[in-house]
Amino acid sequence: MPPSIHPVDLITALRHKQLTPAIVFLTSRRACDEAMETFDHADLMLPPARQEAIAVALERITVQHPSIAEHPLIPIVRRVGVAAHHAGHLPSWKIAIEELMRQGHLDAVFATTTLAAGVDFPARTVIITQSSIRKSRDFTDLTIGEVQQIAGRAGRRGKDHVGFAIITPSPYIDLTVLTKGLTGHPEAIDSQFTISYPMVLNLLKAHPHEQIQGILAKSFAQFQLNQRAELLEQKLDALHVQLEPFGPRVCTDWITQWQTFDHARRHRHTRHQVHRSESPEISARLPFLTPGRVVGLSRGRGIVLRQYRSKGQKNSMLTVLRPDNAVTECPVTSVKEIYDRTYDFAETPTYPWCSTETFDRLSHQLEELPPRLPLLPILLPSNTEPLPDAVVQSFGDFPCPTCPSRPACQKDFMTASRLRQEQQRHTKSIQALRTSLWHRFQERVEVLQTFGYLSPATQLTTEGEWARLIRIDHSLLITELIRAEAFTGADPSLLAGVLASLAHDDDRPGAFPRISPGLSSLLGQVRKLAESLSPYEDPPLLRADVAALVERWVADPTLTWIGLCRLTTMAEGDIYRLLARTLEFLSQVQALKATHPGLTESASQAITLIRRGVLEELP
Repeated sequence: MPPSIHPVDLITALRHKQLTPAIVFLTSRRACDEAMETFDHADLMLPPARQEAIAVALERITVQHPSIAEHPLIPIVRRVGVAAHHAGHLPSWKIAIEELMRQGHLDAVFATTTLAAGVDFPARTVIITQSSIRKSRDFTDLTIGEVQQIAGRAGRRGKDHVGFAIITPSPYIDLTVLTKGLTGHPEAIDSQFTISYPMVLNLLKAHPHEQIQGILAKSFAQFQLNQRAELLEQKLDALHVQLEPFGPRVCTDWITQWQTFDHARRHRHTRHQVHRSESPEISARLPFLTPGRVVGLSRGRGIVLRQYRSKGQKNSMLTVLRPDNAVTECPVTSVKEIYDRTYDFAETPTYPWCSTETFDRLSHQLEELPPRLPLLPILLPSNTEPLPDAVVQSFGDFPCPTCPSRPACQKDFMTASRLRQEQQRHTKSIQALRTSLWHRFQERVEVLQTFGYLSPATQLTTEGEWARLIRIDHSLLITELIRAEAFTGADPSLLAGVLASLAHDDDRPGAFPRISPGLSSLLGQVRKLAESLSPYEDPPLLRADVAALVERWVADPTLTWIGLCRLTTMAEGDIYRLLARTLEFLSQVQALKATHPGLTESASQAITLIRRGVLEELP
């Protein structure tokens, strides 16, 4: 998005307030280019002496970098003293702008946030026009580190006593993000360390397998993982303190006992679609609450007439005959005692759920019950379905419901169980953090053994000896292509085209030249192999149109850089990076001279053909 202040007005104001040179940070390459276009017809103009100084400086730089001689922005740079700097430009143009800025010839540079870090590009003032940045295809808020990197460009020329960071008003700017960025602590550095296949081969080439774990333990990545583990260990210590009140009672580990029964109850609920939410104690009692059983309630005693569960109810219910022929409904949880006394019972399907004779007899017997009755010892119900083995094994140690600590256990179970589960989760996470790098290494070893690059004794095989030299992205795919002789007979342009498709990782659409039948056929083979290797390595994008661009550059030595740029809508900087990455891939293949002389010869020819024009100016 463009700055809310017109670029010409902004530069005029900065000059008037003596705040130049300045860097104006914009959200995209396009915004930078559009800002430069606003100066095409502006009356803003430098004094002749300054224009001449810029021209002389540019001529001097052009001697080293001839590709900038006809750059379309040169007239504006000379006339107004402003420039644009972003990843869409050639490296030689960016070098020229950086040099002009260092020499004090420019009043302002419109740039993306890529300029905020990694380049010595100091200015008196920075202009912040955004609180977000475009990453991939979405905008995300600037991090604290990014805001401080942007602001840190100000006042670092070696002759400023103070630097200025100016935030321009905009409906798209979030001052909360910028305030946090300017006053907060930068985010911690996050290790990007990954264990790749060539890394595994080269480590095993240099060290015995048993020493690798110790080497990985010294990495910055493991250091950060250990820090995360230590934080979890502190939480674990706090959990130990919280769990102390729930320590051993009658059972040494009563929480596990209750968790086991809770799991068994849930498991049976799932298997048989029976809605039961009773505690283990109630579940154990249910089989004994049969019709005719004498039970003790909160107020007096009664005889069970039926046990039932209505639709939607969570707990089982009882119909109980009470003294004075009263029939009441109550949940099973209201039963306080179960006595070892039952009476014969003749059931009926309707109220009062027993025959008239039975009802009268039970009423009489209830009135004549002695004051004391023996309690029923609750054992495993003989007519229930078998419990899981773990439950059966632990049932004998489980003292409920007669255990004296049962009320306390029942009250504390939910809290203690949650703390115990949290404790177990942290313990597993700590173990994973401490050993994750080593496990990842072991996984890679197993894959390399499967494909024959490593022996069962983790020694490099003949294939592994040369495969370790391919230390680039998609290394497993490239080595498998070489082993499959996919590149046999491929001329330099086809080889370069395929490697370019492997090196390119941007899926933004664009216009490109038509692909040749030979390259199309070869890419088809590569795509099939990449799909078969997808369980072991993420497949590349394999864009045929991008491969065609590099194929054309290598196949036609008469093609100029300008002619190549006209074949595509890619920016010059993006084309340059594509070719530079292709060169890197080719140089890796070129290292296989001892084992694959034909392939390395083709790679060498491709490198020679790519290195011309603009690509000759930089190392």
